[in-house]
Amino acid sequence: MQSTHVTGSFMSTRWTLVLRANAASPEGRAALSDLCAAYYQPVFVFLRRLGFDADAARDHAHSFFAHLLQRGFPGPDPERGRFRSYLLGAVKYFVSGLQTHARRAKRGGGMVHESLDAEADDGSPALMIGDPTVIPMAEAFDREWAVAVMNRAVAALAAEHLHGREGQFEALRPWLMGDEVSSHAETARALGMSEGAVKVAVHRLRKRFRELLRHEIAQTLDEHENVEDELRYLCSVHG
Repeated sequence: MQSTHVTGSFMSTRWTLVLRANAASPEGRAALSDLCAAYYQPVFVFLRRLGFDADAARDHAHSFFAHLLQRGFPGPDPERGRFRSYLLGAVKYFVSGLQTHARRAKRGGGMVHESLDAEADDGSPALMIGDPTVIPMAEAFDREWAVAVMNRAVAALAAEHLHGREGQFEALRPWLMGDEVSSHAETARALGMSEGAVKVAVHRLRKRFRELLRHEIAQTLDEHENVEDELRYLCSVHG
C-alpha cells in the first residue's frame, strides 16, 4: 500500500474523486480501481453468505467489479455519501439480476442483461428483490467491511516500520487489535528495551494506527461526512 501522510483534514478522498470524475478520467478510474481492489473481500463474503459456493462467488464478484470498472458510477452526486452503502446497494441489485436471469432461464427464456445503473426514486441503486429474506442483514457486509478497513490501516502501519523495525512492530502489533498479549515487561526483555520505553512505543503505535484508520475511513466517505461517526460504527460492528 502506498504510504500516506495524514493531516488534520482530508482535502481529496478517493470516493470523492470517483464521484467527481465518474471514472471518466485516468485519476477517477485509478481511484475506483483502488477502492474495488480494497473492498473485494466484503463483496465476496457477502455472496458466499447468500449461498453461492466459493467458485461461483468469486466469479460473480469479478463480474460485478468488472462492470463497475468499465462503467463507473452513473450520475455522480456528492450526496451519495458512503462508498460502503453504495457498494452494498449495487451488489444487492447485481444479485437480483442474477436471480431474475436464473428464474427466466428455468422458464426457457433468453439471456437477460441486468444493469447496475438503474436507480430507485431516491437516487440509490434499485433493489428488485421481492423477498427481504433473500439478502442477509447489512451488518454482515459491514463486519467484513470493517475488517478490510482495519487490515488496510495495519498494512499501512507495517509499511512505516520497514528497514529494521519489523521485529519491533510485530512484537507490539497485538496491542492494536486487543489480541492476547504478553506483559510490557516480557516484551521489553524480548526487544531489549525498558518497560517504560515499550509503554511509550505502544501508545505511539496505537495513536498512529488510529490516524491511519481515520484516513482509510475518510477515503470511503463523502467529504462532508463525519469520520468519527463512521469509525465508531465500524468498531462496533467489528466486535
